[in-house]
Amino acid sequence: MLRGLPPHKMYSVTVTFFPVPSAASPAPYDGNPPANRMTDTASVKEAEEPDDNHLRFSFQCTAGHYYLGVGVIVYFERDGKMFAQVERFFPMTAPCEVRGGGEQQIQLAVSWPDIPFDELHTYGTAHPQR
Repeated sequence: MLRGLPPHKMYSVTVTFFPVPSAASPAPYDGNPPANRMTDTASVKEAEEPDDNHLRFSFQCTAGHYYLGVGVIVYFERDGKMFAQVERFFPMTAPCEVRGGGEQQIQLAVSWPDIPFDELHTYGTAHPQR
């Protein structure tokens, strides 16, 4: 569940899997994993997909315990230029257990931060190649 997205042209969502040894394991990286540790990632919604689709995903992995992280990129236009705001969320307070041979539902609720445009950090500019 994704709440509070700002006005946008499109957005994308990914889920990252962090295996842990047991149900009692604390969140890896104290719940704030660095971007370079978010490697086992699956796409939930590509930017070009319609916004009105439900955000549902399925995956296959080894049985065990996992924390899940959520990455969202919102693409928006301002003053005739396109911008991308990237946010990463770690919404779980305990790991989920993935059991072999079945399906289970996990709800991940995240709320978009209310950061004014002028206060967003800039990492650089990308120019499309023709």
